[in-house]
Amino acid sequence: MQQMTPQLHGFRYLSMAIFALINIDTAYSDQALNSNPAATTLPAPTYTRAPMAAYNFMMDDPLLGNSYEKPVWNLHDTLGLPDWLSVGVEQRTRYESLSDAFKGSQKTSPTKLGQSKGGDQQIAFQSDVWVQAKFNKLRFAVEFLDSRTTGSDAGTNNTPFPTNNSSVDTLDFAQGYASWADQNAFHSGLGAEVKFGRQTMDLGSRRLVARPIFRNTVNNFTGLRTRVVSYDKWQFNAFMTMPVLKYPNYNSITPNANMLNNQQWDKEDLHTWFSGGIFEYSNLYKEINAEVALYQLNEGDSTLNPTRNRNYFTPTIRFYQKPSKGKFDFQAEGMGQFGTVKYAATGNYLNTTQQHEAWSSHVEAGYSFDMPWNPRFYFEYDYASGSSNWKNHSASATDGRFDPLYGASDFDFGPTGIYGAFQRSNINSPGYKLDFAPRSDLSFKLSQRLVWLASAQDCWGSYTCTSATTPSLANGQGSFVGDQIGFTGRYNFNSSINFDAGWYHLFKGDFAKTAHTTTSSGTYLTNVTATPGTDTDYFFVQSQLRF
Repeated sequence: MQQMTPQLHGFRYLSMAIFALINIDTAYSDQALNSNPAATTLPAPTYTRAPMAAYNFMMDDPLLGNSYEKPVWNLHDTLGLPDWLSVGVEQRTRYESLSDAFKGSQKTSPTKLGQSKGGDQQIAFQSDVWVQAKFNKLRFAVEFLDSRTTGSDAGTNNTPFPTNNSSVDTLDFAQGYASWADQNAFHSGLGAEVKFGRQTMDLGSRRLVARPIFRNTVNNFTGLRTRVVSYDKWQFNAFMTMPVLKYPNYNSITPNANMLNNQQWDKEDLHTWFSGGIFEYSNLYKEINAEVALYQLNEGDSTLNPTRNRNYFTPTIRFYQKPSKGKFDFQAEGMGQFGTVKYAATGNYLNTTQQHEAWSSHVEAGYSFDMPWNPRFYFEYDYASGSSNWKNHSASATDGRFDPLYGASDFDFGPTGIYGAFQRSNINSPGYKLDFAPRSDLSFKLSQRLVWLASAQDCWGSYTCTSATTPSLANGQGSFVGDQIGFTGRYNFNSSINFDAGWYHLFKGDFAKTAHTTTSSGTYLTNVTATPGTDTDYFFVQSQLRF
Protein backbone atom coordinates (compact mmCIF):
# COMPACT_ATOMS: atom_id res chain seq x y z
CA MET A 1 0.00 0.00 0.00
CA GLN A 2 1.24 3.42 -0.96
CA GLN A 3 2.31 5.45 2.06
CA MET A 4 0.44 8.75 2.61
CA THR A 5 2.44 11.96 2.52
CA PRO A 6 2.37 14.37 5.48
CA GLN A 7 0.25 16.75 3.33
CA LEU A 8 -2.37 14.04 2.72
CA HIS A 9 -2.37 13.22 6.44
CA GLY A 10 -2.97 16.88 7.20
CA PHE A 11 -5.80 17.12 4.66
CA ARG A 12 -7.37 13.95 6.03
CA TYR A 13 -7.29 15.18 9.62
CA LEU A 14 -8.67 18.59 8.58
CA SER A 15 -11.55 16.95 6.67
CA MET A 16 -12.35 14.73 9.65
CA ALA A 17 -12.35 17.75 11.95
CA ILE A 18 -14.73 19.74 9.70
CA PHE A 19 -17.01 16.70 9.31
CA ALA A 20 -17.08 16.20 13.08
CA LEU A 21 -17.81 19.87 13.67
CA ILE A 22 -20.74 19.82 11.25
CA ASN A 23 -22.17 16.67 12.83
CA ILE A 24 -21.81 18.04 16.34
CA ASP A 25 -23.45 21.25 15.16
CA THR A 26 -26.29 19.26 13.51
CA ALA A 27 -26.96 17.22 16.64
CA TYR A 28 -26.90 20.29 18.86
CA SER A 29 -29.13 22.20 16.46
CA ASP A 30 -31.78 19.47 16.39
CA GLN A 31 -31.69 19.20 20.17
CA ALA A 32 -31.91 22.95 20.62
CA LEU A 33 -34.76 23.34 18.13
CA ASN A 34 -36.78 20.58 19.73
CA SER A 35 -36.32 22.09 23.17
CA ASN A 36 -36.90 25.69 22.16
CA PRO A 37 -40.54 26.76 22.53
CA ALA A 38 -39.75 30.18 21.10
CA ALA A 39 -38.33 28.77 17.90
CA THR A 40 -41.23 26.39 17.31
CA THR A 41 -43.93 28.95 18.09
CA LEU A 42 -42.68 31.74 15.84
CA PRO A 43 -45.52 33.37 13.88
CA ALA A 44 -45.96 32.42 10.26
CA PRO A 45 -43.66 34.60 8.14
CA THR A 46 -45.11 37.44 6.12
CA TYR A 47 -43.28 38.49 2.97
CA THR A 48 -42.87 41.95 1.52
CA ARG A 49 -41.82 43.14 -1.91
CA ALA A 50 -38.06 43.39 -2.11
CA PRO A 51 -36.68 46.91 -2.70
CA MET A 52 -35.71 48.06 -6.18
CA ALA A 53 -32.08 47.16 -5.52
CA ALA A 54 -29.83 44.19 -4.94
CA TYR A 55 -31.55 42.89 -1.83
CA ASN A 56 -31.37 39.21 -2.62
CA PHE A 57 -34.11 37.15 -1.06
CA MET A 58 -31.44 34.61 -0.24
CA MET A 59 -29.97 37.05 2.30
CA ASP A 60 -32.35 35.60 4.84
CA ASP A 61 -32.25 36.46 8.50
CA PRO A 62 -30.97 33.33 10.31
CA LEU A 63 -32.93 34.24 13.46
CA LEU A 64 -36.16 35.78 12.15
CA GLY A 65 -36.42 34.14 8.74
CA ASN A 66 -36.74 35.48 5.23
CA SER A 67 -38.71 38.71 4.93
CA TYR A 68 -38.70 38.97 1.12
CA GLU A 69 -40.75 37.10 -1.40
CA LYS A 70 -38.98 34.29 -3.24
CA PRO A 71 -38.69 35.04 -7.00
CA VAL A 72 -40.97 32.92 -9.15
CA TRP A 73 -37.98 32.30 -11.43
CA ASN A 74 -35.05 31.41 -9.21
CA LEU A 75 -31.78 29.63 -9.78
CA HIS A 76 -32.07 27.52 -6.66
CA ASP A 77 -35.11 25.61 -7.87
CA THR A 78 -34.13 25.69 -11.56
CA LEU A 79 -30.72 24.16 -10.91
CA GLY A 80 -32.04 21.81 -8.24
CA LEU A 81 -29.52 23.00 -5.71
CA PRO A 82 -29.39 21.43 -2.24
CA ASP A 83 -30.98 23.26 0.68
CA TRP A 84 -27.63 24.17 2.19
CA LEU A 85 -26.55 26.12 -0.91
CA SER A 86 -28.14 29.42 -1.97
CA VAL A 87 -27.41 31.21 -5.22
CA GLY A 88 -29.11 34.37 -6.46
CA VAL A 89 -28.55 36.81 -9.32
CA GLU A 90 -30.03 40.31 -9.57
CA GLN A 91 -29.68 43.07 -12.13
CA ARG A 92 -30.97 46.65 -12.10
CA THR A 93 -30.86 49.08 -15.03
CA ARG A 94 -31.84 52.71 -14.52
CA TYR A 95 -32.01 55.67 -16.87
CA GLU A 96 -31.84 59.12 -15.24
CA SER A 97 -32.33 62.56 -16.73
CA LEU A 98 -31.83 65.93 -15.03
CA SER A 99 -32.50 69.36 -16.52
CA ASP A 100 -31.38 72.77 -15.24
CA ALA A 101 -29.26 71.39 -12.43
CA PHE A 102 -28.46 73.11 -9.17
CA LYS A 103 -25.00 71.65 -8.50
CA GLY A 104 -21.95 73.72 -7.79
CA SER A 105 -19.87 71.06 -9.52
CA GLN A 106 -21.90 71.35 -12.71
CA LYS A 107 -19.74 72.01 -15.71
CA THR A 108 -19.84 75.71 -16.56
CA SER A 109 -20.03 77.39 -19.94
CA PRO A 110 -16.99 79.46 -20.95
CA THR A 111 -19.27 82.05 -22.50
CA LYS A 112 -21.69 82.31 -19.61
CA LEU A 113 -19.61 81.90 -16.48
CA GLY A 114 -21.65 80.56 -13.67
CA GLN A 115 -24.46 79.17 -15.77
CA SER A 116 -25.07 75.45 -15.75
CA LYS A 117 -24.34 73.86 -19.08
CA GLY A 118 -27.34 71.95 -20.28
CA GLY A 119 -28.74 68.85 -18.71
CA ASP A 120 -27.47 65.67 -17.23
CA GLN A 121 -28.17 62.02 -17.81
CA GLN A 122 -26.77 58.56 -17.22
CA ILE A 123 -27.66 54.89 -17.39
CA ALA A 124 -26.73 53.10 -14.19
CA PHE A 125 -26.23 49.33 -13.95
CA GLN A 126 -26.15 47.31 -10.74
CA SER A 127 -25.40 43.58 -11.11
CA ASP A 128 -25.25 41.27 -8.13
CA VAL A 129 -24.36 37.62 -7.45
CA TRP A 130 -25.00 36.09 -4.04
CA VAL A 131 -23.72 32.70 -2.87
CA GLN A 132 -24.26 31.26 0.59
CA ALA A 133 -23.51 27.87 2.12
CA LYS A 134 -25.31 26.87 5.31
CA PHE A 135 -24.23 24.11 7.67
CA ASN A 136 -26.85 24.35 10.38
CA LYS A 137 -25.69 27.24 12.56
CA LEU A 138 -22.69 28.06 10.40
CA ARG A 139 -22.96 30.21 7.28
CA PHE A 140 -20.42 31.31 4.71
CA ALA A 141 -21.58 34.02 2.32
CA VAL A 142 -20.11 35.98 -0.59
CA GLU A 143 -21.75 38.81 -2.54
CA PHE A 144 -20.18 40.06 -5.76
CA LEU A 145 -21.48 43.47 -6.87
CA ASP A 146 -20.68 45.42 -10.02
CA SER A 147 -21.91 49.04 -10.15
CA ARG A 148 -21.21 51.15 -13.23
CA THR A 149 -22.73 53.79 -15.49
CA THR A 150 -22.71 54.79 -19.13
CA GLY A 151 -24.27 57.38 -21.40
CA SER A 152 -23.40 60.39 -19.24
CA ASP A 153 -23.35 63.66 -21.15
CA ALA A 154 -20.95 66.59 -20.86
CA GLY A 155 -23.08 68.43 -18.35
CA THR A 156 -23.01 65.76 -15.72
CA ASN A 157 -20.12 66.91 -13.57
CA ASN A 158 -16.85 68.79 -13.49
CA THR A 159 -14.71 66.07 -15.00
CA PRO A 160 -14.57 64.60 -18.49
CA PHE A 161 -15.75 61.33 -17.05
CA PRO A 162 -18.35 62.22 -14.50
CA THR A 163 -18.74 58.99 -12.60
CA ASN A 164 -17.91 58.85 -8.91
CA ASN A 165 -18.03 56.24 -6.17
CA SER A 166 -21.71 56.84 -5.43
CA SER A 167 -22.42 55.36 -8.88
CA VAL A 168 -19.35 53.28 -9.73
CA ASP A 169 -17.59 50.44 -7.92
CA THR A 170 -16.54 47.98 -10.59
CA LEU A 171 -16.24 44.23 -10.07
CA ASP A 172 -15.79 43.87 -6.34
CA PHE A 173 -16.91 41.98 -3.26
CA ALA A 174 -19.68 43.81 -1.42
CA GLN A 175 -19.81 41.12 1.27
CA GLY A 176 -17.77 38.13 2.37
CA TYR A 177 -18.31 36.76 5.86
CA ALA A 178 -18.72 33.79 8.15
CA SER A 179 -21.46 33.70 10.75
CA TRP A 180 -22.83 31.55 13.53
CA ALA A 181 -26.48 31.82 14.56
CA ASP A 182 -28.62 29.90 17.03
CA GLN A 183 -32.35 30.46 17.54
CA ASN A 184 -32.04 29.17 21.12
CA ALA A 185 -28.55 30.08 22.25
CA PHE A 186 -27.43 27.97 25.20
CA HIS A 187 -31.08 26.92 25.80
CA SER A 188 -31.86 30.47 26.93
CA GLY A 189 -34.82 31.05 24.61
CA LEU A 190 -32.88 33.91 23.04
CA GLY A 191 -31.59 34.00 19.49
CA ALA A 192 -27.94 34.93 18.96
CA GLU A 193 -25.79 35.65 15.92
CA VAL A 194 -22.11 36.42 15.50
CA LYS A 195 -20.92 37.60 12.09
CA PHE A 196 -17.32 38.32 11.07
CA GLY A 197 -16.01 39.72 7.80
CA ARG A 198 -17.07 42.26 5.16
CA GLN A 199 -20.78 43.00 5.43
CA THR A 200 -23.54 45.56 4.89
CA MET A 201 -25.82 46.76 7.69
CA ASP A 202 -29.32 48.22 8.09
CA LEU A 203 -29.86 49.48 11.64
CA GLY A 204 -32.87 51.20 13.23
CA SER A 205 -34.54 53.76 10.99
CA ARG A 206 -31.61 53.49 8.48
CA ARG A 207 -31.03 57.25 8.75
CA LEU A 208 -27.50 56.72 10.15
CA VAL A 209 -26.49 53.18 9.16
CA ALA A 210 -27.92 51.67 5.97
CA ARG A 211 -27.37 49.73 2.81
CA PRO A 212 -28.65 52.37 0.34
CA ILE A 213 -31.43 51.32 -2.03
CA PHE A 214 -31.55 54.02 -4.70
CA ARG A 215 -27.79 54.68 -4.77
CA ASN A 216 -25.87 52.51 -7.22
CA THR A 217 -23.16 51.48 -4.73
CA VAL A 218 -23.54 50.27 -1.14
CA ASN A 219 -21.95 51.04 2.22
CA ASN A 220 -20.00 48.10 3.59
CA PHE A 221 -17.85 47.44 6.61
CA THR A 222 -15.37 44.82 7.77
CA GLY A 223 -15.38 43.64 11.35
CA LEU A 224 -17.41 41.88 14.02
CA ARG A 225 -21.14 42.17 14.58
CA THR A 226 -23.15 40.41 17.29
CA ARG A 227 -26.90 40.28 17.76
CA VAL A 228 -29.19 38.96 20.49
CA VAL A 229 -32.93 38.60 19.85
CA SER A 230 -35.76 38.04 22.28
CA TYR A 231 -38.11 37.52 19.33
CA ASP A 232 -41.35 39.38 20.15
CA LYS A 233 -39.82 41.70 22.81
CA TRP A 234 -36.41 43.16 22.07
CA GLN A 235 -33.30 43.01 19.93
CA PHE A 236 -29.74 44.22 20.53
CA ASN A 237 -27.05 44.80 17.91
CA ALA A 238 -23.42 45.68 18.60
CA PHE A 239 -20.60 46.06 16.08
CA MET A 240 -16.98 47.12 15.70
CA THR A 241 -15.91 47.62 12.10
CA MET A 242 -13.65 49.37 9.61
CA PRO A 243 -15.47 51.07 6.70
CA VAL A 244 -14.55 49.78 3.25
CA LEU A 245 -12.98 52.30 0.85
CA LYS A 246 -14.13 52.07 -2.75
CA TYR A 247 -11.52 51.93 -5.50
CA PRO A 248 -10.74 53.28 -7.95
CA ASN A 249 -11.46 56.82 -6.86
CA TYR A 250 -10.21 60.13 -8.22
CA ASN A 251 -7.16 59.96 -5.92
CA SER A 252 -6.10 56.43 -6.86
CA ILE A 253 -5.92 56.94 -10.61
CA THR A 254 -4.89 59.73 -12.92
CA PRO A 255 -7.00 62.80 -12.11
CA ASN A 256 -10.11 63.00 -14.26
CA ALA A 257 -9.49 59.51 -15.63
CA ASN A 258 -12.37 57.28 -16.53
CA MET A 259 -12.97 55.05 -13.51
CA LEU A 260 -14.96 52.61 -15.61
CA ASN A 261 -11.81 51.46 -17.36
CA ASN A 262 -9.90 50.95 -14.10
CA GLN A 263 -10.58 48.07 -11.75
CA GLN A 264 -9.06 48.13 -8.27
CA TRP A 265 -10.11 46.01 -5.32
CA ASP A 266 -11.82 47.83 -2.47
CA LYS A 267 -9.84 48.01 0.75
CA GLU A 268 -10.60 48.27 4.43
CA ASP A 269 -9.87 51.70 5.89
CA LEU A 270 -7.35 50.52 8.48
CA HIS A 271 -7.16 53.97 10.07
CA THR A 272 -10.90 54.40 10.69
CA TRP A 273 -13.15 52.62 13.18
CA PHE A 274 -16.93 52.71 13.17
CA SER A 275 -18.58 51.03 16.15
CA GLY A 276 -21.78 51.17 18.15
CA GLY A 277 -24.86 49.45 19.51
CA ILE A 278 -28.64 49.71 19.16
CA PHE A 279 -31.32 48.35 21.50
CA GLU A 280 -34.83 47.96 20.07
CA TYR A 281 -37.91 47.20 22.22
CA SER A 282 -41.28 46.19 20.74
CA ASN A 283 -44.64 47.22 22.19
CA LEU A 284 -43.16 49.35 24.94
CA TYR A 285 -46.65 50.78 25.46
CA LYS A 286 -49.49 49.17 23.52
CA GLU A 287 -48.29 49.26 19.89
CA ILE A 288 -45.54 51.84 20.44
CA ASN A 289 -41.99 50.64 19.81
CA ALA A 290 -38.78 52.28 21.01
CA GLU A 291 -35.07 52.14 20.30
CA VAL A 292 -31.91 53.79 21.59
CA ALA A 293 -28.50 53.73 19.91
CA LEU A 294 -25.00 55.07 20.20
CA TYR A 295 -22.55 55.19 17.26
CA GLN A 296 -18.90 56.21 17.35
CA LEU A 297 -16.82 57.19 14.31
CA ASN A 298 -13.08 57.66 14.69
CA GLU A 299 -11.69 58.57 11.28
CA GLY A 300 -8.06 58.70 10.17
CA ASP A 301 -6.25 59.48 6.93
CA SER A 302 -5.27 56.64 4.64
CA THR A 303 -3.15 56.51 1.54
CA LEU A 304 -5.05 58.25 -1.27
CA ASN A 305 -7.90 58.96 1.13
CA PRO A 306 -7.45 62.25 3.06
CA THR A 307 -10.26 62.86 5.55
CA ARG A 308 -11.53 65.49 7.97
CA ASN A 309 -10.59 63.17 10.87
CA ARG A 310 -14.17 63.00 12.10
CA ASN A 311 -14.29 61.84 15.71
CA TYR A 312 -17.97 61.75 16.61
CA PHE A 313 -20.29 60.23 19.17
CA THR A 314 -23.86 60.04 17.86
CA PRO A 315 -26.61 59.03 20.35
CA THR A 316 -30.15 58.52 19.04
CA ILE A 317 -33.61 57.71 20.38
CA ARG A 318 -36.74 56.80 18.39
CA PHE A 319 -40.37 56.04 19.19
CA TYR A 320 -42.74 54.80 16.50
CA GLN A 321 -45.95 52.97 15.75
CA LYS A 322 -46.12 51.03 12.52
CA PRO A 323 -48.80 51.92 9.92
CA SER A 324 -51.91 49.74 10.08
CA LYS A 325 -55.14 49.96 8.12
CA GLY A 326 -57.75 52.13 9.85
CA LYS A 327 -55.30 53.49 12.43
CA PHE A 328 -53.07 56.48 13.13
CA ASP A 329 -49.31 55.95 13.22
CA PHE A 330 -46.36 58.10 14.09
CA GLN A 331 -42.58 58.28 14.28
CA ALA A 332 -40.34 60.62 16.32
CA GLU A 333 -36.56 60.36 16.22
CA GLY A 334 -33.87 62.56 17.77
CA MET A 335 -30.16 62.39 16.92
CA GLY A 336 -27.35 64.26 18.72
CA GLN A 337 -23.72 64.46 17.67
CA PHE A 338 -20.58 65.77 19.37
CA GLY A 339 -16.82 65.44 19.02
CA THR A 340 -14.11 67.03 16.89
CA VAL A 341 -13.49 67.46 13.17
CA LYS A 342 -10.99 69.20 10.89
CA TYR A 343 -12.27 72.18 8.89
CA ALA A 344 -11.16 70.60 5.61
CA ALA A 345 -9.54 67.38 4.41
CA THR A 346 -7.20 69.26 2.05
CA GLY A 347 -6.15 72.82 1.39
CA ASN A 348 -5.10 75.63 3.65
CA TYR A 349 -7.10 74.54 6.71
CA LEU A 350 -6.44 70.81 6.77
CA ASN A 351 -4.67 71.10 10.14
CA THR A 352 -7.42 73.16 11.79
CA THR A 353 -9.45 71.06 14.23
CA GLN A 354 -12.76 72.36 15.54
CA GLN A 355 -15.31 71.20 18.08
CA HIS A 356 -18.34 69.52 16.52
CA GLU A 357 -21.84 69.89 18.05
CA ALA A 358 -24.88 69.10 15.91
CA TRP A 359 -28.33 67.50 16.05
CA SER A 360 -31.12 66.27 13.84
CA SER A 361 -34.72 65.09 14.15
CA HIS A 362 -37.47 63.43 12.15
CA VAL A 363 -41.16 63.66 13.10
CA GLU A 364 -43.93 61.93 11.18
CA ALA A 365 -47.69 61.45 11.77
CA GLY A 366 -50.01 59.58 9.43
CA TYR A 367 -53.25 57.69 8.95
CA SER A 368 -53.96 54.58 6.88
CA PHE A 369 -57.49 54.61 5.47
CA ASP A 370 -59.53 51.42 5.50
CA MET A 371 -60.80 51.75 1.95
CA PRO A 372 -59.96 50.64 -1.62
CA TRP A 373 -56.46 51.52 -2.86
CA ASN A 374 -55.19 51.40 0.76
CA PRO A 375 -54.19 55.09 0.92
CA ARG A 376 -51.91 56.32 3.67
CA PHE A 377 -51.40 60.08 4.16
CA TYR A 378 -48.77 61.48 6.48
CA PHE A 379 -47.06 64.72 7.42
CA GLU A 380 -43.35 64.79 8.12
CA TYR A 381 -40.80 67.26 9.35
CA ASP A 382 -37.01 67.01 9.21
CA TYR A 383 -34.37 69.18 10.78
CA ALA A 384 -30.58 68.92 10.73
CA SER A 385 -28.45 71.67 12.18
CA GLY A 386 -25.93 73.73 10.19
CA SER A 387 -22.94 75.78 11.21
CA SER A 388 -23.69 79.29 12.46
CA ASN A 389 -20.80 80.72 10.44
CA TRP A 390 -19.42 78.39 7.80
CA LYS A 391 -16.68 80.82 6.78
CA ASN A 392 -15.16 80.83 10.28
CA HIS A 393 -12.23 78.43 9.87
CA SER A 394 -10.51 79.24 13.16
CA ALA A 395 -9.78 76.51 15.70
CA SER A 396 -12.01 78.26 18.25
CA ALA A 397 -15.10 77.92 16.02
CA THR A 398 -17.64 75.10 16.37
CA ASP A 399 -18.72 72.98 13.43
CA GLY A 400 -22.50 72.59 13.70
CA ARG A 401 -23.38 70.83 10.45
CA PHE A 402 -25.01 67.46 11.17
CA ASP A 403 -23.31 64.40 9.66
CA PRO A 404 -25.63 61.53 8.60
CA LEU A 405 -22.71 59.05 8.86
CA TYR A 406 -23.53 56.02 6.67
CA GLY A 407 -27.29 56.52 6.46
CA ALA A 408 -29.69 56.56 3.51
CA SER A 409 -31.70 59.64 2.56
CA ASP A 410 -33.87 58.64 -0.41
CA PHE A 411 -36.89 57.58 1.66
CA ASP A 412 -37.01 61.01 3.35
CA PHE A 413 -35.73 63.48 0.73
CA GLY A 414 -36.17 61.79 -2.65
CA PRO A 415 -33.87 60.10 -5.18
CA THR A 416 -30.10 60.32 -5.05
CA GLY A 417 -28.32 59.19 -8.25
CA ILE A 418 -27.55 62.29 -10.33
CA TYR A 419 -30.24 64.23 -8.42
CA GLY A 420 -29.58 64.04 -4.66
CA ALA A 421 -30.79 67.55 -3.92
CA PHE A 422 -31.13 67.17 -0.15
CA GLN A 423 -29.26 65.39 2.63
CA ARG A 424 -29.63 65.29 6.39
CA SER A 425 -27.31 68.28 6.84
CA ASN A 426 -28.30 71.92 7.37
CA ILE A 427 -31.95 71.42 6.48
CA ASN A 428 -35.28 72.63 7.85
CA SER A 429 -38.08 70.99 5.93
CA PRO A 430 -41.79 70.17 6.41
CA GLY A 431 -43.65 68.02 3.89
CA TYR A 432 -46.26 65.36 3.27
CA LYS A 433 -46.61 62.10 1.37
CA LEU A 434 -49.54 60.06 0.03
CA ASP A 435 -49.11 56.35 -0.67
CA PHE A 436 -51.75 54.33 -2.49
CA ALA A 437 -52.00 51.03 -4.35
CA PRO A 438 -54.86 50.57 -6.88
CA ARG A 439 -53.84 46.92 -7.30
CA SER A 440 -51.67 44.47 -5.43
CA ASP A 441 -49.00 44.75 -8.14
CA LEU A 442 -49.23 48.52 -8.63
CA SER A 443 -48.31 51.25 -6.10
CA PHE A 444 -47.74 55.02 -6.18
CA LYS A 445 -46.32 57.76 -3.97
CA LEU A 446 -47.02 61.51 -4.18
CA SER A 447 -44.89 63.90 -2.11
CA GLN A 448 -44.20 67.58 -1.54
CA ARG A 449 -41.51 69.15 0.63
CA LEU A 450 -40.60 72.79 1.36
CA VAL A 451 -36.91 73.24 2.13
CA TRP A 452 -35.10 75.96 4.03
CA LEU A 453 -31.55 75.88 5.32
CA ALA A 454 -31.36 75.47 9.08
CA SER A 455 -28.54 78.04 8.98
CA ALA A 456 -28.45 80.56 6.12
CA GLN A 457 -24.80 81.27 7.02
CA ASP A 458 -23.87 77.69 6.19
CA CYS A 459 -23.78 75.97 2.81
CA TRP A 460 -26.38 73.83 1.02
CA GLY A 461 -24.75 70.45 0.79
CA SER A 462 -23.57 67.40 2.62
CA TYR A 463 -21.44 67.23 5.75
CA THR A 464 -18.29 68.27 3.88
CA CYS A 465 -19.79 70.87 1.55
CA THR A 466 -16.87 71.21 -0.85
CA SER A 467 -16.69 70.92 -4.61
CA ALA A 468 -16.40 67.15 -4.18
CA THR A 469 -19.99 66.97 -2.91
CA THR A 470 -23.38 68.20 -4.05
CA PRO A 471 -24.88 70.74 -4.23
CA SER A 472 -21.94 72.47 -2.43
CA LEU A 473 -23.39 75.98 -2.71
CA ALA A 474 -23.04 78.87 -0.27
CA ASN A 475 -23.64 82.59 0.25
CA GLY A 476 -27.06 82.78 -1.34
CA GLN A 477 -29.88 85.19 -0.54
CA GLY A 478 -32.12 84.19 2.36
CA SER A 479 -32.51 80.57 3.42
CA PHE A 480 -35.32 79.26 1.19
CA VAL A 481 -33.88 76.59 -1.12
CA GLY A 482 -37.07 75.56 -2.86
CA ASP A 483 -40.25 73.51 -3.11
CA GLN A 484 -39.85 69.90 -4.26
CA ILE A 485 -42.75 67.81 -5.57
CA GLY A 486 -42.43 64.20 -6.65
CA PHE A 487 -44.48 61.35 -8.06
CA THR A 488 -43.28 57.73 -8.25
CA GLY A 489 -44.89 54.46 -9.28
CA ARG A 490 -43.92 50.78 -9.17
CA TYR A 491 -45.26 47.84 -11.12
CA ASN A 492 -44.45 44.26 -10.13
CA PHE A 493 -44.92 42.06 -13.18
CA ASN A 494 -44.15 39.18 -10.87
CA SER A 495 -41.69 38.48 -8.08
CA SER A 496 -38.80 38.28 -10.57
CA ILE A 497 -39.43 41.41 -12.70
CA ASN A 498 -40.25 44.85 -11.28
CA PHE A 499 -40.46 48.29 -12.88
CA ASP A 500 -40.21 51.68 -11.20
CA ALA A 501 -40.38 55.28 -12.47
CA GLY A 502 -40.50 58.73 -10.96
CA TRP A 503 -40.51 62.46 -11.68
CA TYR A 504 -39.35 65.23 -9.34
CA HIS A 505 -39.61 68.99 -9.86
CA LEU A 506 -37.69 71.53 -7.79
CA PHE A 507 -39.09 75.07 -7.76
CA LYS A 508 -35.91 76.92 -6.91
CA GLY A 509 -36.00 79.40 -4.05
CA ASP A 510 -33.94 82.55 -3.67
CA PHE A 511 -30.99 80.74 -2.09
CA ALA A 512 -30.77 78.17 -4.90
CA LYS A 513 -30.88 80.88 -7.55
CA THR A 514 -28.18 83.09 -6.04
CA ALA A 515 -25.76 80.76 -4.18
CA HIS A 516 -22.10 80.44 -5.14
CA THR A 517 -19.90 77.47 -5.94
CA THR A 518 -17.66 76.19 -3.16
CA THR A 519 -14.10 74.94 -3.64
CA SER A 520 -12.21 71.85 -2.54
CA SER A 521 -10.64 73.80 0.33
CA GLY A 522 -13.99 74.79 1.81
CA THR A 523 -14.40 78.35 0.53
CA TYR A 524 -16.70 79.74 -2.16
CA LEU A 525 -16.08 81.53 -5.44
CA THR A 526 -17.47 85.01 -4.90
CA ASN A 527 -17.89 85.82 -8.60
CA VAL A 528 -19.57 82.60 -9.67
CA THR A 529 -23.28 82.02 -9.25
CA ALA A 530 -23.62 78.33 -9.84
CA THR A 531 -27.20 77.76 -10.85
CA PRO A 532 -29.55 79.37 -13.35
CA GLY A 533 -32.96 80.54 -12.29
CA THR A 534 -34.80 77.83 -14.18
CA ASP A 535 -36.44 75.12 -12.09
CA THR A 536 -35.02 71.60 -12.05
CA ASP A 537 -36.72 68.49 -13.42
CA TYR A 538 -35.52 64.96 -12.70
CA PHE A 539 -36.89 61.77 -14.24
CA PHE A 540 -35.91 58.14 -13.83
CA VAL A 541 -37.15 54.75 -15.00
CA GLN A 542 -35.67 51.45 -13.89
CA SER A 543 -36.13 47.70 -14.01
CA GLN A 544 -35.10 45.04 -11.50
CA LEU A 545 -34.58 41.39 -12.41
CA ARG A 546 -34.28 38.67 -9.77
CA PHE A 547 -33.36 35.04 -10.30
